[in-house]
Amino acid sequence: MNNPYKIFILLWLGFLQLSCNSNKEDFKIEVAPSTELMTEVIQDAIEKCGESGGGTVLFKKGKFISGGLYMKSNVTLQFEKGAVLEGSDKLEDYGEWKWTNALIMGDDLKNIAIIGEGLLDGIDLKNPKGEAGFRGPHGIRFTNCDSITIKDITITRSANWAMNFRHCGYGTVHNVKVRGGHDALHTRFCNNFDVRDCDFRTGDDAFAGNDNRDFYIENCKINTSCNAFRFGCRNLIAKNCLIWGPGEYKHIKQNRNNTLSAFVHFSPEDENPKPKIKSGNWLIQNFTIKNVDQIFNYNFDDGLWQTGQPATDIVFESLQATNVKKAFYIDGGDTRTLELTLRNVSIAQVGGGNDAAIIFEGRTLDAPSFFNAKNFKSLEFRNVILKSNDADPPMHIQDGSQLISHNFEYTPSETEFDAMVNNVDEVLNQEKE
Repeated sequence: MNNPYKIFILLWLGFLQLSCNSNKEDFKIEVAPSTELMTEVIQDAIEKCGESGGGTVLFKKGKFISGGLYMKSNVTLQFEKGAVLEGSDKLEDYGEWKWTNALIMGDDLKNIAIIGEGLLDGIDLKNPKGEAGFRGPHGIRFTNCDSITIKDITITRSANWAMNFRHCGYGTVHNVKVRGGHDALHTRFCNNFDVRDCDFRTGDDAFAGNDNRDFYIENCKINTSCNAFRFGCRNLIAKNCLIWGPGEYKHIKQNRNNTLSAFVHFSPEDENPKPKIKSGNWLIQNFTIKNVDQIFNYNFDDGLWQTGQPATDIVFESLQATNVKKAFYIDGGDTRTLELTLRNVSIAQVGGGNDAAIIFEGRTLDAPSFFNAKNFKSLEFRNVILKSNDADPPMHIQDGSQLISHNFEYTPSETEFDAMVNNVDEVLNQEKE
């Protein structure tokens, strides 16, 4: 039967319209807004779509108040423009379905989607027993799921991470906006994610997670009061992105707005990182970075959540950074696995007179210059401009295997290149043209 037909079912609160088709792919349930708590109504719609083999729950324009919802395989939550799914202000409402830590959650599912120009509002719900003594439910949390699509929605005031994926594969996150809250997109042990055209403005990390594989990130805007990327991934391409500070939304626990770093290595020991998935094979291309404390922090020797597995090969290409306090801080520890390439890069310092020791995420770092690197495998500069405002040498490089410099300009230029390098096995320096 090709012609669609409709059956309308009035649920006990009178909120639900059901329209269905003999083709299960067209099974759709429309949910009308209400001022009442709608957890059971929405969950019932999700269950019916799942039982039918798949379908769409359509949220019409208006407000929907809900506690925790559990997704089913082959189900899409679609939001009309102007539809708002607002989290309940009572923590007990997130336990009604026995999944207590997210507004929308799922485990061991396939082919799930949250799409449309709607708004997910976590209302900054506080949980005195949560992380840091106040964090409440995540916005979206999926574990052990495949084929996930998050598209066109806005997530605001998430009480914990806006999007939390763990052991998930084949994720599509397109044109998603995050405002306020905590981490925007946090992925752990995930693979094959495509993230494009997103706008993340958060008080915590924008991209975060460890032991990921095969990520593609493009054309994103990132504003944060923490780190733009606190990330570990094998095979990462990130292109055409803007990172800027200070954060529009403050870091709640630390009550500040400065952007700590554009990139931070992330490999927590207590996550039991996989030896074969060392973070590396990165291409960071065509980035603009403004008003951050550091471009890149890698402290495998003693960094916060950095000591599980070392980083390997990372390329920054066509990067323009201005108003930066410290350019790079690198300490590869005894492993010396980091191979860092800077190609067509310009980094300009803000201010001057920086202290030789700085505090970053609770660690005191020996950073006497604008650019600091030690215990590395290779460091390569090609067409690099480094502008420091300090009278001290702009670089301090020591204890590495290989340093290659081609067409490298730096200010102040009073110090000879070789004088900034100590105990590097091989130094290949071609004077700037």
